[in-house]
Amino acid sequence: MKLSKPIELSRDLVKKITAQFPSQIYKTSSTLFYEGQIPISAYLIVDGSIQISKKKKFKKLLSSGALLGLSDLFNKKPSTISAEVFPNTEVCFLDRTTILELCTKVDTELATLLRELLEMRA
Repeated sequence: MKLSKPIELSRDLVKKITAQFPSQIYKTSSTLFYEGQIPISAYLIVDGSIQISKKKKFKKLLSSGALLGLSDLFNKKPSTISAEVFPNTEVCFLDRTTILELCTKVDTELATLLRELLEMRA
């Protein structure tokens, strides 16, 4: 199974998303999620870095603007990777319900963006 490619977002798009979803700053290294776990949200790196691994082997380092886990969230599939957050990294949590609610707001720029992201995840 290949790694799903994270979606890279511009600083402007990150700001629009973080205005609608909660975020957290990790003061220490922490595991964000484990390989095999069914996700409860997608994750947007607002600032900082996350290390991706598969079968406990380093695969990639992601930085600000990377959105990961969207496909697994909407397909309700176990994650094929693990993610470790580095200290002082801010992560925004995009839950399925809020994404779907915002997508129904036809007249907003964020709704259009979220619909486009959902199309990209396939």
